Amino acid sequence: MNERNRHRVVFHSTQDMASGYLLSQGEAILKAEFFEAPSDINDALELYNIKRYIDNGVYLKNWSLEEIETFKKRVLEYGKFVCEFIAKIDDSNILTFHNSLIFEYYESFWMLINNLKRFKGISSDKIGQILTQEPHQIRTILKYKKIVERYQSVLRDFLLSYQQSAEILLSIYEVRKDFNHVDLFLPNSLTIQDKEKIIFDYIDSEDCNTNYLPIIQNSKKSNLFNLSDKTRLKAKRKHQEETSKFFDEKSNSSSMKYGVAISYPENASNIKEAKLKDSVAHYTYSLDFIKSNNHSYLLYQNFRLLFDYLDHQNRINLISKTNQLGLFEKMMGVRSRNEYCCGVSFRVSEMASQAQIFTYSNILNTLDNSLEEILQFVFNTVFAEKYGFANNATLTMPTTSALALEKVRTLAPELESVLKQYKLFVEDNQIDFELLQISSSPSSMKDIPSLNEKKYIYLNTDNQEANSITNLFFSDQRSLAYVEPFKEKKYHTFFELLKNENNVYFSNYEDYQKDDLKYLIENNYIFIDPNDRIQVTNVQRVLILWDIFKNEFASFHHYPENAQREAVKMSEEGLTLFGSSLLSKPEQDYFNYYLNKSEFTNGLDLRNSYLHGTQANPSQTDLHENSYLIYLKLLTLILLKIEDDLLINKSKKDNSY
Repeated sequence: MNERNRHRVVFHSTQDMASGYLLSQGEAILKAEFFEAPSDINDALELYNIKRYIDNGVYLKNWSLEEIETFKKRVLEYGKFVCEFIAKIDDSNILTFHNSLIFEYYESFWMLINNLKRFKGISSDKIGQILTQEPHQIRTILKYKKIVERYQSVLRDFLLSYQQSAEILLSIYEVRKDFNHVDLFLPNSLTIQDKEKIIFDYIDSEDCNTNYLPIIQNSKKSNLFNLSDKTRLKAKRKHQEETSKFFDEKSNSSSMKYGVAISYPENASNIKEAKLKDSVAHYTYSLDFIKSNNHSYLLYQNFRLLFDYLDHQNRINLISKTNQLGLFEKMMGVRSRNEYCCGVSFRVSEMASQAQIFTYSNILNTLDNSLEEILQFVFNTVFAEKYGFANNATLTMPTTSALALEKVRTLAPELESVLKQYKLFVEDNQIDFELLQISSSPSSMKDIPSLNEKKYIYLNTDNQEANSITNLFFSDQRSLAYVEPFKEKKYHTFFELLKNENNVYFSNYEDYQKDDLKYLIENNYIFIDPNDRIQVTNVQRVLILWDIFKNEFASFHHYPENAQREAVKMSEEGLTLFGSSLLSKPEQDYFNYYLNKSEFTNGLDLRNSYLHGTQANPSQTDLHENSYLIYLKLLTLILLKIEDDLLINKSKKDNSY
């Protein structure tokens, strides 16, 4: 590559951190008084990229208003030059022009061929030759619908033979979309049978990426993409085989490991402590504290107090949260759009919660008590005495002597019964067991109601302002945190910057960043004080949005009155939505991940397995014991959420909440 091509201007996006540097490479071109029409395709495409910066309002900080107005006029001429150049491309010269392209301009080339409809003068044969020479271009070509429609046949033939076509198909139909996602289009001539063949052949190919195998195995059926059970089973077996080989090879190497350790020491200085050492989370809980508070209700409350199953708003702490994913987890690997997101943070949390249930049960046994008896006592007795719950509520727990499989088969329908009993109580203020017995179908988590209106607050993702404000304040993909003199501190978000710094000056921002700041000003989220400092206009509103962003929802009745009033205003303005159910939507997702596959292709499907008798072999004791611990955890969480709902309702009636 010659020196000129090494420093070409390339437009990526208005938010790209390198925009200032890249645009500066074209400053000399913009300032040139006289400019001839380009004769080189890379020169023409560079003009196009410069024009895209100016058209999108991205300017260098040192440009005067007069210079900006001049450049706006000049890029109009650039547009004419580019159109005239692209109009010359036809079947006789497209290969020559394409072979002359630098890598950075492939995208611009196909964008202009599509937008200016130059494909009308280019034959399918030439497109086939380009793909034969540079097959990786297929992903760029598939971004442009008009091109795909024009070259149906040649694109179908190419996809049937291209080694990475399966990954393209999965990225369209199954893989979770990331923040850089761009839609791809497929030729209509590619049939559903063609797609199955592509996937089937990929599984056995040397190019198969094992990260895609679970996605194939758990793929959802649709009218456009419907893999047979045979293909999915083939993917499952291949994944098991490759995973086994991987761990055999890595058994003596330094592969990434993490875990949890739990202890209950006597004479502990704190009732609970947590620390991370050598990628292992160590939790310690005071045995003296547990022994001195050994009433069954207090022992039940330890799931909130010691184990942090719920947070200060009585939200389930164990759910998977998008903001807990590290950048590496977001960027690396592939995940199905239909799977429950299980990052490292979530997996460690689940390991800890399972270990807490197991070890705590053993501790309770030494106190001549059991977790089963405690949960039964809380539901059957405590709720009625403390909150006026139905005095005929009934929870039957398995006997301690039963085998693990028998315990799960007892507890699975009891969890269903608890949900149905609470649903009847909310609807009728009583539990009619004859009515309960008429309904034999399992209860959907989303259908379990709450006693309280406006129970949860969610961001209205259909509202443009809500999405924009949330992204500008809290996304680590925006550039407002990157400003002098705080660049070296490497704040991740604009919110983090404002929270930690008092002297953030508007004038220190680049011009391309100021459009975002002006948007926040126009919508009354920030203002510029007389000293040029950026200040938050409505702190309460921003904190509510931060709470929802961080936790995916908020609990309205756990807010103080001033925050509740602001939350109501936000709902009236369409920024947020209220919901009333026992479990919030993210909490429902957590339960659905464990209990069924209706929502998530990687769900454990425990409900169907144990209620319908398709569980693992009875001799697989470890699996059934783990399933039983999961059910104990889910039942504990349901009781904690029911108590929260009853507490809010009682406190509202007492006018003391």
